[in-house]
Amino acid sequence: MAPKNPKPLALLIPGLDGTGKLYDRQIGLLAGKYRVQPWHFRPRDAFNLGDLVDEIAQGTQDEREPMLVVGESFGGLVAIQFVLDYPVRVRQLALVNSFPFYRRRIRIRLGCRLARLLDRPAVMGIKDYVVERTLAAEGIPPEDRLFYRQAIRQVHHPAYRRRLELVRDVDLRDRLREIRVPAHLFASGRDKLVPSIREARYMHSAIRGSRIHEFPHAGHALLLTPGFSLAEYLEPI
Repeated sequence: MAPKNPKPLALLIPGLDGTGKLYDRQIGLLAGKYRVQPWHFRPRDAFNLGDLVDEIAQGTQDEREPMLVVGESFGGLVAIQFVLDYPVRVRQLALVNSFPFYRRRIRIRLGCRLARLLDRPAVMGIKDYVVERTLAAEGIPPEDRLFYRQAIRQVHHPAYRRRLELVRDVDLRDRLREIRVPAHLFASGRDKLVPSIREARYMHSAIRGSRIHEFPHAGHALLLTPGFSLAEYLEPI
């Protein structure tokens, strides 16, 4: 019989990219306490939030101990739904620049429309330019900006568009009070995509016993920000 691994699993649920690649800077920092598994969603065109939760549940069904579940940006919606559906499988929840409902309604509707054009090189070039400038303004080093661009090239565009539609459609605000596991809420003050501070404070008011961690000078790409270590804020489990 193989010896039991003493480290719990840290399940890292990705944002809109769906690749898990943007957790790379955090993997080594978490590895001292956890077995780390960045999730890469299957490249499919049609799915709902429950399908994504079921994919993760099936992929981690052999875990015998409760795990740490981390959700970044869009991944936070999946993480919240996962802990609601499988509370006994989660020991600790961490949400990074996330939200239970995307309040910027005009922006997300426009984003869903523009996402249909991402297969056009000119549109993709404009998106890359905006992302590059945003990451540079957030203080992300050039090598990490290059890594981000390379990771984004792996994105399956139909799945990306569908995830954007879920951001538009999903509302979990009324279910936050059902969460009973320890929760850490990470929020950046210079986030241009999500009003992260506002959302973290809102979730903090609804999730009993949650802890909030604010980073006034960081942007949406907190996981790539030099000096930030997710592991420093999480209790051993």
